Amino acid sequence: MRIVLLTLMVLLTRPIPSFAGCTQNDICEMMQKMDHFSILNACPDPDTGAKLKECRKVSEAGLPKLPEPAFVDNGDGTITDTVNKLRWAKKGLAEPLTLKDALAFAESENFAGSDNWRLPTLPELQTLLYPEKVPNASGKRSWINPAFDSSRAHYYWTSTTCDQVSAIEEIYQYKSQKKTCQMGKSAAWLVLFKVGSSLWFLTKEAKHQVWLVQSLE
Repeated sequence: MRIVLLTLMVLLTRPIPSFAGCTQNDICEMMQKMDHFSILNACPDPDTGAKLKECRKVSEAGLPKLPEPAFVDNGDGTITDTVNKLRWAKKGLAEPLTLKDALAFAESENFAGSDNWRLPTLPELQTLLYPEKVPNASGKRSWINPAFDSSRAHYYWTSTTCDQVSAIEEIYQYKSQKKTCQMGKSAAWLVLFKVGSSLWFLTKEAKHQVWLVQSLE
């Protein structure tokens, strides 16, 4: 019994480990994995609350929107945007892949006589969105330019992560919407043509569809 009491006394008199000194970057990274209460417990500094608030600020900087596209069907399963100098696959690939695998697949794909395909950026994939829900190349109604073929409710990856673009504004079914993502590199933006919307998903283990594009310049 005496040994047990002595052990407890030693444990109780030991200094409590200090978690002070969490930097702004530390806390912003924690926000991608932990809730606010857990962060406050891990970093009991007087200024942790202020740092959390700073991390929640959304940068309005992002990739610029592209000009209005002009699409020409090449008759070989591809479509060229003559304004933005892009060549697109006419339809997306149905097999879902993780973002890592999607990036690797696009870079290794040989399609329509070319091997320099890649995933589109968010602004690039948004140029395929159409302001009205109309029948597309597959004959199904969707919010995609009629030249393209997307008839199912597939989410298509972009190469744009939330650390590159943390806030977007778009017209969603005739209404203006602002969307934010504070997940940094751990999430990426996607486009869902079935409802005509851009949104983000965490990339870890998530599997979505691929749409191929290549630059002509």
